[in-house]
Amino acid sequence: MLAIIGLDVDTVEDVCLHSKSTISNINCPGQIIISGATDALAEASKLARMKGARRLIPLKVSGAFHSPLMEPIMAEFDEVISNFIFHPPVIPLIANVTAQPLTDVDFIKEELLKQLRHCIQWQPSIEYMTRNGVTSFYEIGPGRVLCGLIKRIDPRVQIFNISGIEDVTQLENSATSN
Repeated sequence: MLAIIGLDVDTVEDVCLHSKSTISNINCPGQIIISGATDALAEASKLARMKGARRLIPLKVSGAFHSPLMEPIMAEFDEVISNFIFHPPVIPLIANVTAQPLTDVDFIKEELLKQLRHCIQWQPSIEYMTRNGVTSFYEIGPGRVLCGLIKRIDPRVQIFNISGIEDVTQLENSATSN
């Protein structure tokens, strides 16, 4: 996988078309991730540089996620998720592939499967939520990658990072003092 910084989606789609790679994540304005075989990514890197990419960052990952190269594991993953009991969400889940709300358990399972081999629409998902009144986002887990992406998508929203117990305590204290 390769992060392409500084090109728009249409330009990256053209790069992918000519390099046998695919867009795997639309993260935020100016940051698009592509997936493909090693030789395809090398070609895509050359083409992106020629088209004016500011930066190219090879990602240290173990697979070409969110691309057709994940097709061989889809049946196995489908079997795994079919063994889980899903309950309807209390609030709609925003689908990573379509950036649309889901409440039906069967559609949520389908979405989980689709996101293995289809592009993740992170920027459109955040834009959908902000258009529909979401003003606060919480990233739970180590790191602040998603917080940074969200801030680049919409600097007006509040973003909270919860990476440890001290962050949970701080959030609780803040909530009770308001």
